[in-house]
Amino acid sequence: MKLVELEIERHDWANLRCGCGLPATHVAADLKQLVGSTEENGFDIESLDGHVLMPSVLFEPSVPTISVVLAALADDVSSSARDKCLDLLLLLVAGEGQATESSLAGRDLVDECISAAKFGVWLLYSEIFSGRSVDASSNAYEVLSLIENDADRIDRVRVAGGDFLRWDLR
Repeated sequence: MKLVELEIERHDWANLRCGCGLPATHVAADLKQLVGSTEENGFDIESLDGHVLMPSVLFEPSVPTISVVLAALADDVSSSARDKCLDLLLLLVAGEGQATESSLAGRDLVDECISAAKFGVWLLYSEIFSGRSVDASSNAYEVLSLIENDADRIDRVRVAGGDFLRWDLR
């Protein structure tokens, strides 16, 4: 979890406006819980609803959350935490709107989240072929289908990685 801790420390969570209206310092603590979770001490990513995002609406902490999730994918986390990180990443890059405050500040959190996720493109490709879990591979593929500009590459990966993906993505 060293990479995750380093990434969390890079961001000024106290100056990010959480969806609940408070500073986002508690989001950093929640992300540490997420990446440290296991099957036995699970973490429900729905607890981030109203803080990082609400269904398809993004809040300020969404962008640094993506970099923390990518750090977790590069780090040694449990399979349960990895699956949940990929679930969360997919929710974030699939965001369709943002809080009004962000719009008024001239930000485009949807675009910022997609741009942030692109830094992890090779981690996501690697996840597809890792064989860790069909859900993780499928979520990685779905994230790539939303952020990858190279349609030929993503199609070749879909064909080559078909056995690692859910049937509806093959």
